[in-house]
Amino acid sequence: MPKKLNIDSLSSEITTVKDLLSSAQQSGDIVGEMQLEHRLKELSRKVESLKSDTIADNSASVALFFGGQPVLGSKGIAVEFAGLALEQFQNLIAKVFASSEIGALGERGKVPFKANSELMVTGLARGSFGFVLDEMSDQMQLESSQLSQIIDKASFLLRDTAAQDEAVFEALLEELEPRTLIALKDFFSNLDSSKATIRVVEKDLDFILDGPAIHRAKIRTEATSIEENTSDIEGILVGFLPEHRKFELQDKNGQLYYGSATKEAVDQFVKATATVIGKHCLIRVIIKTVAPLNRPPREIIRLLEFLRFGE
Repeated sequence: MPKKLNIDSLSSEITTVKDLLSSAQQSGDIVGEMQLEHRLKELSRKVESLKSDTIADNSASVALFFGGQPVLGSKGIAVEFAGLALEQFQNLIAKVFASSEIGALGERGKVPFKANSELMVTGLARGSFGFVLDEMSDQMQLESSQLSQIIDKASFLLRDTAAQDEAVFEALLEELEPRTLIALKDFFSNLDSSKATIRVVEKDLDFILDGPAIHRAKIRTEATSIEENTSDIEGILVGFLPEHRKFELQDKNGQLYYGSATKEAVDQFVKATATVIGKHCLIRVIIKTVAPLNRPPREIIRLLEFLRFGE
């Protein structure tokens, strides 16, 4: 369970115990007062322990709270909606995980590394009806696990796709892979058609997407298209910034290509035995055409690898 959720739950219980303690003091219930004071100290100790624990398990953990039409307070949730929403969230995690590992995914077929991204429902969250999803690991993670970092990315994707500022959504499109966009569209379409809301709690992140935010995200993802094409380009390497993973290349017709570079391309550049800036080279890039809502299409270029240096 996310640490923040544990702390919030204990803090809520502390508030309740304080109210009961005040009532016991006013009524002269000495035994009850002693029991409640002991309980209050125990709860406070647990909260302080959680806040100061730097060797906590850093395995992936996220809580999803649902509200709206499919939910009856904290009593229950529609089975069909819950099953589909959890499946779609897991699908989003799998797509983000795979794209972070290999970059562009194929248009169809199995999602690579899917088994590495699987979460399990380990509990129900208090409050509105929610589920706690955890990474299953036999060992304590002293540093944030890879899957934990992927859930970070996926959570920010959900939040920023529904942001009021259109520019926030457009900024994330530069790194978004087409099949991840489809996963986002499916998730928000289900929430919107079901008239549901969602709260996401993960590490220190805690946000709520209400009806208007979800509808906004649905419209954006449905109206946005991303197309990717791989191309080999030969030209002069004008500039390369390894620390920022940026490159600039000019082809024989004088056209400039500027964009980001993969970690593999950066490693190739760093390992080059002689300076290659100003020299001819052959590179392989992905040219991504992004057409957001009410905006003209734009191209985003990503350098995948150097095929040849200095010729």
